[in-house]
Amino acid sequence: MGKSVISASISAYCATRGRTLLIDADLGMGNAHILQGVKPKASLVDFIERDYSIGDIRTPCRDGLDLLAGGSGIPHMAGLQRGDRARLSEQLAELEVSYKFLVLDSAAGISSQTMSFAAAADRLLLVLTPDVTSMTDAYGFLKVHNQVRPAGEALFIVNRAVDEQQAYSTADRFREVSERFLGVQPRWLGFLPEDPAVGTSVNRRKPLLLDDPSAPAGRSLSGIAAQLFSELECLNPRGLGRSLSAVGGGEALSPRASVTRHT
Repeated sequence: MGKSVISASISAYCATRGRTLLIDADLGMGNAHILQGVKPKASLVDFIERDYSIGDIRTPCRDGLDLLAGGSGIPHMAGLQRGDRARLSEQLAELEVSYKFLVLDSAAGISSQTMSFAAAADRLLLVLTPDVTSMTDAYGFLKVHNQVRPAGEALFIVNRAVDEQQAYSTADRFREVSERFLGVQPRWLGFLPEDPAVGTSVNRRKPLLLDDPSAPAGRSLSGIAAQLFSELECLNPRGLGRSLSAVGGGEALSPRASVTRHT
């Protein structure tokens, strides 16, 4: 749940600075609602299967923050049909003008759907751990993303680091491998230390920045959220809905959109 923990807090941070929409882009296996402490009456599953409008499925979380829930336990949602993707893109384009920021809590893997969301966002934030398998997955994702959107800049953070030395070592290895074999060097925003406060906030169904901002991970996450906020403020947003429809010919702010991807 690392990506959802981070997405929840980034959303909470952005919501204090402008109306924000959190989109659970892990369609069919979504859990973003858990960390907002809400029970959505409808989700993107209803949008696809019951022909709801995108506005009908919004769930208010707190002042300035709404959620588009992804639904849970619906495997076929992981691969939407072309017509459903086109309809989602169109209605997102209409809805997003009401928000200053969009935060996408993305699915794992490199499916065309996941890559389309990542390519459509203004900024991609990769979340990796010091584990070799995590860095390998992050490298694979970045390789595909670089093919889909060569000009897109990727940011990354190291999650669950034992100490600062491990975080720096992990970041250096990831940047070195990415530059050597892909010709790109993703930009490091910082790290989150291993911290029991994270698990506590999950059990309380609250974003860490609201539940325990003074915890070590909370302080680190606040700094990362501030950096990402500054990134988004300086961007000329492309529009998530329009960009999503353009990626792969529809297969795949105006608000500033960022996507958080856990590997």
